[in-house]
Amino acid sequence: MKGSKLLLVVSCAVAMGFCGAVSAAEVSFPSWQWGESSNAALLNKIKGEFEKNNPQDKLTPINIPYEGFFDKQYSEVRSGSPSDIVTLFDPDVASYVKQGLLEPLDKYLETAGVSADQLSASHKIAIKDGHVFGVAFQTNPRALLVNGKLLKDAGLSMPTNLDEFLAAIEKLRNPTKQQFGFYSLSTSGPAQDAYLQTAPIVLGFGGSWFKEGKPTANNPQTIAALKFIKKVYDDGLVPRIDSRAAQQLFVDGKIASFIVGPFLVGFAAEQNKETYGNIEAIIPPFPGDQSASVTVFLGIPTAAKNKDSAGRFIATLLKPEMQKSVVEIVKALPAVKGSIPAGFLDQNPWFKAFVKAGDRAVSYAPEGMEEYGPEIYNIIGPGIEDILFNGKDVEQTANDLQGELEKFVAEKKAN
Repeated sequence: MKGSKLLLVVSCAVAMGFCGAVSAAEVSFPSWQWGESSNAALLNKIKGEFEKNNPQDKLTPINIPYEGFFDKQYSEVRSGSPSDIVTLFDPDVASYVKQGLLEPLDKYLETAGVSADQLSASHKIAIKDGHVFGVAFQTNPRALLVNGKLLKDAGLSMPTNLDEFLAAIEKLRNPTKQQFGFYSLSTSGPAQDAYLQTAPIVLGFGGSWFKEGKPTANNPQTIAALKFIKKVYDDGLVPRIDSRAAQQLFVDGKIASFIVGPFLVGFAAEQNKETYGNIEAIIPPFPGDQSASVTVFLGIPTAAKNKDSAGRFIATLLKPEMQKSVVEIVKALPAVKGSIPAGFLDQNPWFKAFVKAGDRAVSYAPEGMEEYGPEIYNIIGPGIEDILFNGKDVEQTANDLQGELEKFVAEKKAN
């Protein structure tokens, strides 16, 4: 019996491309995504495949609340007691790479038969000196999701420019039905949330907070985007709720449009077939004709106890069947180019907007200063909230933020 078990372990090691002994491990993987139905469905599918092919390994899902997740994870990584797999957004992966906190994943990509140049453009932020330090679990470029039925019921066609979009938002606002035409930031919360929720609009207007490492908070396009965000808030055109509650309202058919990633379509498919059947999508009709992208990366900390076992899990994620499942289950863009299943776009025409958005998307992380993302959020987030909730003038606030960001950059360069 012992001999057959040993043979099984060695066979599996050879099948996955490793030579020598394979250590048994219980892989720890905490993430808020274990508590989200479509993400959990995908993760469990990968887990099943991983454990089937690596019977010496077990993966332990740990559902962690989103609130405070990144601070807790970072604290554990810095203290040398991390989980085996970490979950990172764009600026987080840049920061971890800069600090040398992540293990190179090259040999696990090789195991999966995937080269770095086969990875999607979103991986640029996770590659340093030719080494890959993070693999996309999913990439969510931002497009404008629209409930086509609400639009048609109001006698509206799909907006093609900013003026038509504003007119549509105003007409779709129906207090009697508790219906809104759009959602954008409307409640106070963590600085990262204020930054993340407004980034697609800022970038969509052709604005930015940084270009090539230099602050651009007070350029005309950024100011125009902030004025738009303020207008829809001041005019009562967006619900006073956080983004997660707004996602549910969209699924419930109470919000007509939402700049968000394709994952929300996955939620709608599970929870409200009527909304799902009415979903259309376009690039946001803003003057900059640009989109933002948010990628969820998986990485392995340098201090992880079970690196190779965690690497085998990431190699499993990169298998063709799993990459297709990223699209089919989560409705997001996969890590490996060319992994969209045949016929998927014909069956899901709304997804074409996200593919198009992915081609022109810019990471929401501050360009050229990505590794300082969390610190920069703590400067920009309160400024955005001052504009919305404290009556601060947009242009004055933008100028103040420009000064603060220039000071921040100067201090970093001095150190």
